Amino acid sequence: MKSKLAMFIVFSSWFFLTAFIVYEYMVYGSQLIEHFLHPLHAYEFLFHLLVLGIPIGSTITGYLMNERKKLLVETQQSKEKIEHALKEWRATFDAMPYGVMLIDSEFNIIRANKYIADFAGMPIKELIFNKKCYEVIHKRDRPLDDCPLIKSASTRNTETFEYYDSRHNKYFMSSITPIFDDEGNITAYSHPLIDITDIKQKEEKLIRSRDAFFNMLKDVDSAHKDLKALYQNLVIAFANVMDAKSSWTKGHSERVTEYAISIANEMGVNGRGVETLRTAGLLHDIGKIGTYDIILDKPEKLNDAEFVLVKRHPVKGEEILKPIKGFEHIFPVIRSHHEKIDGTGYPDGLKGDEIPLLARILCVADSYDSMTSDRPYRPAPGKEYAISELKRCSGTHFDPQIVEAFLRVLENKDN
Repeated sequence: MKSKLAMFIVFSSWFFLTAFIVYEYMVYGSQLIEHFLHPLHAYEFLFHLLVLGIPIGSTITGYLMNERKKLLVETQQSKEKIEHALKEWRATFDAMPYGVMLIDSEFNIIRANKYIADFAGMPIKELIFNKKCYEVIHKRDRPLDDCPLIKSASTRNTETFEYYDSRHNKYFMSSITPIFDDEGNITAYSHPLIDITDIKQKEEKLIRSRDAFFNMLKDVDSAHKDLKALYQNLVIAFANVMDAKSSWTKGHSERVTEYAISIANEMGVNGRGVETLRTAGLLHDIGKIGTYDIILDKPEKLNDAEFVLVKRHPVKGEEILKPIKGFEHIFPVIRSHHEKIDGTGYPDGLKGDEIPLLARILCVADSYDSMTSDRPYRPAPGKEYAISELKRCSGTHFDPQIVEAFLRVLENKDN
């Protein structure tokens, strides 16, 4: 890209130099160079230097002017690209099906999407730096006594909570996640707001179904053997209902139970423990009934908010079954089947022998079946991969003795 003004200046200066040389030649002829270098007067020498300096300086000036113009054009193009990217980012931000806010340490809203503006009933511009998060979310003039932002600032971790909004007659799942700069200082907090009203309604339906289901069991007054058979068949049927929520998990609970019982038998677990493991294995994922089907069938990796919902299923499973007398022995197994030996599991971060033995067995069985089954976000890695992962994570995620027992079960099965 050439600047016309720069070209004119450069051309004019060199034209002036050429005209001067022609003039000098006409006057001094073959003595031109001698006169140019050794003029009679000092002022002529200075003039000659000026004549030479003008085109050189003009050329440099023209180059700089041209570069300046290119820089201005590139700057304008970069500005347009940034503005376009900002528009796309804002469109994406506003298109999210849940609310998102960025909050500073003083509870001021520094960013918000359209969902939050609609929730608050005011334009986004009125929210930014003009409203506190607790004014918008809770309609209060001060933070909650157990404000999750204050907790997050202290723990420097994500704090998750649920609450009911009577104004909108909706239940929400929310969290506070600190955002750090390169030096590890908290610069802001991410505050998503997810409508879980549908999940709550499903939970209520599930509770009604659960009550009806177990009331039916109370009315059964037949022989102990028939009652036990009916009990087992109903548990299996209930497990099938859970697995039928998604085509990807069909048969998962029964396979996990089969693997877990094989491990227990290999390790010499007593009969009562095996029966506890059978029931816990069939019902270990009951907490996922209250999870969106779209999350369970999502064809790509879950985002942080979705993973938080899924990670609640062990606790939800325990809560769903707690009112049932006679199921107390399976609660620790269901709650702790995602705990890891090194303490990095969930929901309680238990480690080693703090995790019930049956939960450790169920963890290995559940992980093996997950790694040998197709999922919406990936095909099954296969048996050999699953075995290599069990060996690799033995002692960190899995109990080494249980892994060894399961490998013997698989080897005997192959033989």
